[in-house]
Amino acid sequence: MKKIFWRVFVYFSVVLMVFTIMIGLMFTRFNRTNIVGAYKQQLGDLGAGVAQRTSRAVQNDEADAFLDYMKALEDFGNQQDIDVWILSKPGSASPLSEDYTTMDVRTVKLPEETKRILESAYNGKKKNYSDYDDIYKKTMLHIAVPIRDNAGEVMGAVVTSGPMEMQENIIIQYEKYMLICVLMGLLMAVLLAFYFSRQLVRPIIRIKEMALVLAAGQYDCRTGITRRDELGSLAESMDILSDRLVQAEEYREDIEQNRRDFFSNVSHELRTPIAVVKGYADTMAEGYVQDPVKQKEYLRRIQNECGSMERLVSDLLILSRMQNPDYELNREVLNVIAVAQDAMRSIRILMSEKDLTGSVTYEDECSLVDGDYDRIRQLFTILLQNAVKYSDQGTQIVVHIVRENDRIVTTVKDQGSVIPEDEWENIFDKFYRASNHGGQEGSGLGLVVAKSIVERHGGRISVRSDKESGTIFFVEFPETSENIS
Repeated sequence: MKKIFWRVFVYFSVVLMVFTIMIGLMFTRFNRTNIVGAYKQQLGDLGAGVAQRTSRAVQNDEADAFLDYMKALEDFGNQQDIDVWILSKPGSASPLSEDYTTMDVRTVKLPEETKRILESAYNGKKKNYSDYDDIYKKTMLHIAVPIRDNAGEVMGAVVTSGPMEMQENIIIQYEKYMLICVLMGLLMAVLLAFYFSRQLVRPIIRIKEMALVLAAGQYDCRTGITRRDELGSLAESMDILSDRLVQAEEYREDIEQNRRDFFSNVSHELRTPIAVVKGYADTMAEGYVQDPVKQKEYLRRIQNECGSMERLVSDLLILSRMQNPDYELNREVLNVIAVAQDAMRSIRILMSEKDLTGSVTYEDECSLVDGDYDRIRQLFTILLQNAVKYSDQGTQIVVHIVRENDRIVTTVKDQGSVIPEDEWENIFDKFYRASNHGGQEGSGLGLVVAKSIVERHGGRISVRSDKESGTIFFVEFPETSENIS
């Protein structure tokens, strides 16, 4: 992360420093242009005024008055350290007389640049230049302005010259000030680059730390980042990942605990019948039982225990299939009424042992669902066997089927021992025995298998039990409108 920080820091620093220097140079140039431009404007306006006054004096023949004006102009020039030259245009149709000029260009050797701006003025164009003057030992600004008569013809030119020492001093002072500002700006740029780099890299470091914590198996952690940018989105994704990993870990722990409980329960359920079978078999093998009647009784008990183990293994296999997502149901359009009636017929013998009666009632002869016949028949068989097991002697078991909206609702009602309300949800858990089981034999998996069958068909199963109504199991399946083939 240090490499990223310094890389980002350098990038930010360079960008901000370049920006600061560019701003400083731009303002320096702008200030220089304004200061020099203002001085050029001052000298230009002075030259234009002298040119206008000279033209008027010539046109009105005001030589004496103009002489006074020139003396005043000379005094002004001395005060401002400005030189004003009035020159006649050579070869002009109306050249300026000596009364109106301050210099004879024919007798004075002028610098080439001065000649150049004079030629421009003679051609009717205002021109200026600046350079270092060896005579004045300073930089001078020279501006040439044309003098026109009433017809617009150029008679001569006015050259105003002034030192730029004060302007240069102002510019130098400004540049010193700007240099200080730029240096302070560069320092501020470095500080800002450090701050922004830290702000940018800090969440990355936090995300990296969290990734290492997650890799170490500690999933209950948060980034604590609430930014509304790409890094904030990344941090939010990491927090979501942490939550999902916590949930996955809890789910894994639940699965592991269920696995341990499952094997513990299976071991317990198998241990008892195996111990019984072994005990009877050992007794018979040692020859302790010689009575044929007693031997038959022992064999019958061994058969019963083997039957219990067989039912347990069968339920486990069915449950495993139902809970396997790859297991495919053999679906077809079924009439739930016919399936329930078939299951009712299969348990008639069990019902007769307790003198029970059973019936299948319905409101609509066509109650269709899309399902696996064997599995739904097994569902009804489980519920009916459970009803027989817990029904009181000589009572009735009723299966009722109705259509409610787009659902087929089936109820299996018996009259027997009541299941406490706080156990209604638990009876669908593996190996759970309700407090009303009364010592009845069973694997503790029947209702679990029933729930798995219902859920694989997209349905719901629930129970309600009280003294007045008895115990009622509710099974809901989605209705299908397809015709039976």
